[in-house]
Amino acid sequence: MKITRHIFRKEGFTSAPKSLVWGFTVMEFMIALSILIVLGTIILTSMSSFRSSKALQIVSEEMLSLLDEARGNTLSAKDSYAYGAHFESSIIVLFRGTAYSISDPNNKTVDIDGAVEIADISLAGGGQDVLFQRLTGKTNQNGTIIIRLKSDNLKTKTIAIEASGVASSN
Repeated sequence: MKITRHIFRKEGFTSAPKSLVWGFTVMEFMIALSILIVLGTIILTSMSSFRSSKALQIVSEEMLSLLDEARGNTLSAKDSYAYGAHFESSIIVLFRGTAYSISDPNNKTVDIDGAVEIADISLAGGGQDVLFQRLTGKTNQNGTIIIRLKSDNLKTKTIAIEASGVASSN
């Protein structure tokens, strides 16, 4: 882009001397472009990290909400059933009855964000299910469930399920 300054004189229109010519050189353009690329990379990296951390937090809240819903449904004797939660690496399922059945149309399935996975399920008696007892809301499957980011195994959240049936997160 070349901009020239023109001077008007009595005798007519003339161009300014070369020292008054303004514009961008290729080198200046390349430097500006390089700075924009570096800034864009920094912003995208930090946004990606923020998104992953937020996904871990959201999955943790979804798990707590589902466990609370199962316990609440059991305590209120909704449809005269006990309720529980089933955990797999990429889904969480609220089920009714004394055992999880994959084909039950009453199951409520929550998909886990693709950036997060269930890393470890350590429940009393083993297994992947937490079943709440009618009238008390207690569970015999107390323990912990660890969720983590797939991209960074050091970023984890632990869901603790007490024998009383109350669940919490660190």
